[in-house]
Amino acid sequence: MKKYNILGVILARGGSKGIKKKNIKLICGHPLISYSIYAGIKSKYIDRLIVSTDSSEIKNVSLSYGAEVPFLRPKKLSEDHVWSRDALKHAVLEAEKIYNEKYDYIVELPAVGPLRSSSSLDSSIKKLIRTGCDSVIGVTRVYDRHPLRIKKIKKDKIFDFYSKYKEGESSRRQALKPAYVRNGSIYAMKRKTIIDKFSRVGKISRPFIMDGVESVNIDEITDLYTTEKIIQIGLCKNKPADIYNDKKISISKNNKNKENILVSYPKEIFLSVKNKNINNYNYIFCDIKNINEIEKSKIEKIKAWIVPTNGLVKIDKKILNLFSSLQYLASAATGFTHLDLKEIKKKKITLIKLENIKDTKNIYASSEYCLLLILATIRKLRKAIEVVNQGNWRNHEKILRGNEISKFRFGLYGFGRIGKNIFKHLKLMSNKIHFFDPNVKKTKGIKRYKLINEFLKNTDCLVICSKLNDKNFKFFNNKTLKLLRKGSVVINISRGEIVNENDLIKLLRSKHISSYGTDVISNENRILRKQNPLINFSKKNDNILVSPHIGGLTFESESKALNIIMNKLFKKI
Repeated sequence: MKKYNILGVILARGGSKGIKKKNIKLICGHPLISYSIYAGIKSKYIDRLIVSTDSSEIKNVSLSYGAEVPFLRPKKLSEDHVWSRDALKHAVLEAEKIYNEKYDYIVELPAVGPLRSSSSLDSSIKKLIRTGCDSVIGVTRVYDRHPLRIKKIKKDKIFDFYSKYKEGESSRRQALKPAYVRNGSIYAMKRKTIIDKFSRVGKISRPFIMDGVESVNIDEITDLYTTEKIIQIGLCKNKPADIYNDKKISISKNNKNKENILVSYPKEIFLSVKNKNINNYNYIFCDIKNINEIEKSKIEKIKAWIVPTNGLVKIDKKILNLFSSLQYLASAATGFTHLDLKEIKKKKITLIKLENIKDTKNIYASSEYCLLLILATIRKLRKAIEVVNQGNWRNHEKILRGNEISKFRFGLYGFGRIGKNIFKHLKLMSNKIHFFDPNVKKTKGIKRYKLINEFLKNTDCLVICSKLNDKNFKFFNNKTLKLLRKGSVVINISRGEIVNENDLIKLLRSKHISSYGTDVISNENRILRKQNPLINFSKKNDNILVSPHIGGLTFESESKALNIIMNKLFKKI
């Protein structure tokens, strides 16, 4: 088949009335929307799969199952009275704008149709392209709900709904002429059908006939139970967990000879890891936010847990108390603010972590990102972007003029793996680099300061790349930061807690610190409960650049780190 650009769209608003939070209700351990995501991802012809939602919760779930969520749908397009075609057209146009590409065909996969298979999707797409029609719609044959059997009631008496077509006394279901109903599982269409004609059907629509199982539609609470039973007895061809079997990974087979490992690490990264011992264990995949929803019988048998590294949820006593057999906690991160170390030790859980510089020296993501922060902060990139967004150009040269890298004396606070890699990148642009790290005694090619005060006095671009500990907690405060030359730049790629953020803001206001670039803030796991002072400051000031702790967020670095952790875990377990 000729190559076309095909967009898959799942519409999933958060305000379901019939079933509260319907789109993320669990069915056999997976949220409802994940079944449609899986079918779309497995399709041979869908090039990009997006979820259009107004809910951050649905967005996070969708992302964890591999869908793209490039925008949040406006509230006005998520209300009860809004037609699906309105939301679908908006989704297509937004996707084309964001990704800078135009699609030939659009396939809508309603989240309420969880059991449609990827093969059915592909067959409907092929029919759409082969026939040249405006749309192909999923339908299923009706029997007991045949039009001839539909009735109306008047004055407590039963009448045929359509008097022209009367049901006979011997109208056996098998004898009735075939009748079909839209099943709400597949809407495949030409782009112009939805964009130009503002319709999901168009002038010429062709059917794609589907069986009863694939046509299940979640409308009432009983539909959830019916769907779950269909999956349990093995009639469903579309279960999200099956995606892991494609990689020959054993998924929760309850094999008594295999240990159970809980995985809350990004699934797409987990699947990318090639490890010879990976098939020796059973895996239960669950986002940390949904830990409470794991069946008690399963969570009691979990021996090891590969935890997320994003710090959005702190793994504390409350969470750890859910487990009765947990012996190992594995974290593919260099920091531990997302872990309650005291509670982990108290429960005698072995913590497996990144700690050997030899293991991680080839992980460059954070050091590369630090270089980006340095360049963006020194060259006032944020301010430049804002100028353009305001409709201006070079008429603001005075406020946009920056400095060359060579002007600055770079001081690396910390010279571990990340610090050494930053130096490797930075020395290509500057020969004015030194460091302070009491744990590093000897090194070649870079000056080492033994005294922190001397280090700071000779630094005008401070790069914080040290581990957080009791000694450096809020170490960079009004007193220490004032040792820097007036107009200095500060970059933080480490942990937000190393900096006294309120003191820093005062120094940014007074211009003693000219600008601050950071990938971290304090209390990241509580950011949604109470906004960070740096974020509030950033809303009204352009001499600060804050990114959401994405320094290590690359496929390569996460895969490398996870593989290291899994090797260590497999040796222990």
